[in-house]
Amino acid sequence: MDQLDILKQKWNAQNKEYPQVSADNIKKMLAQKSTSIVKWLLIIAIIEFAVMSSINFFYSFLGSPDEFTRELMNSNFMLISWIVHIIAIIYFIYLFYKNYKNISATQPTRSLMKNIIKTRKTMKWYIWYNIIGGFISGMITTVYMLNNHPLINELMESGKMDGHETMFYVVTFLILTVIYIIFLGFIYLIYMLIYGILLKRLKNNYEELKRMEV
Repeated sequence: MDQLDILKQKWNAQNKEYPQVSADNIKKMLAQKSTSIVKWLLIIAIIEFAVMSSINFFYSFLGSPDEFTRELMNSNFMLISWIVHIIAIIYFIYLFYKNYKNISATQPTRSLMKNIIKTRKTMKWYIWYNIIGGFISGMITTVYMLNNHPLINELMESGKMDGHETMFYVVTFLILTVIYIIFLGFIYLIYMLIYGILLKRLKNNYEELKRMEV
């Protein structure tokens, strides 16, 4: 049991055994815990960005033995997508930092509650940006692969798929789409495991502040 739980118990008891605990003390503790949570959201987002950037850099630097993959990685689409992604992530990190600086124990309770809500919304938008952006990028990459991959072109030119080209493209696209959805679902579960725990704690802090306002 941490110090906040002890303070809340004493505040709710309000009997002779314990001295009356000021609501301001509890609000201050909630603000401190919220600040710590937002700080960890910021740190984890920065680490995630650094790791993904490093992977992309080393992959581009070391190259790929597959000529098709090299062409795809060096395409205008991948370059533009990566630039847009970097700008978006840096903007989200800025929002996390701004939210972190805005939460303090000295601000009014309603302002603290408002900033907690804003932080949770920012993180949810961050998660959905990565999931939806990854899905769109994956679908465009899939279409590019179906139209340009040498193995698929060789198969089509061999004549083995005469009369079944459309069916082949549709079935292959659907299979790859399902695989990609499963992969993104796994990524979403990881996000919920990492960020979801912190967001739930932040929500609990908000509920405590809301109850104190009633």
